[in-house]
Amino acid sequence: MVQEVNPKDEHATLPAGAAKTSDSVGMTEPATAGSNEDWRKEFPYPWDEDDVVTRRDTLRFLLAGSGAMFVATGILAILGHLPSGPNVQAVAIAREGELAENAWRVFNFPDQYAQGILINLPGKGLVAYSDVCTHLSCAVEYRGDGKMRCPCHEGLFDAATGSVLAGPPTRPLPLIQLAIKDHVIYAVREVAR
Repeated sequence: MVQEVNPKDEHATLPAGAAKTSDSVGMTEPATAGSNEDWRKEFPYPWDEDDVVTRRDTLRFLLAGSGAMFVATGILAILGHLPSGPNVQAVAIAREGELAENAWRVFNFPDQYAQGILINLPGKGLVAYSDVCTHLSCAVEYRGDGKMRCPCHEGLFDAATGSVLAGPPTRPLPLIQLAIKDHVIYAVREVAR
């Protein structure tokens, strides 16, 4: 059985059969409370402050911290799934009648770091897609024959639907919804497919 000894207790004695220490000569002497004072001088511990933080307080702190982290993670997960503002803004990209048949124009949407491509297809009218290839993010270009081409790896997309016709891309181009107001064409939002 281990007995804890308070250093302020001057009358502390070791129980019978306590360990003995050896000195440098090789003689053994019984370990006393006085011989334990060397390590206490090197590593002082304020025994009066033992009751400042109890195990119960530590457990409360850990549980409260874990609960706060759980709530914060839940809030961040919910905020991550909310639609962001730039994805639903209207950006003016052209005026009606400005693009001839089979003509196309690249425009910034939803900001200067992402682009879309507006095409005036014969018999279909205006369509817009993200101009970022779904294979390795190269910019696609309209060929004038109803197809869009990715120059990096020769991917082909149908200009009328944005679907993949050939090459390494496996997903269609994201569609950009258009709106017309007062003879101005607006890109409204990008729809992933």
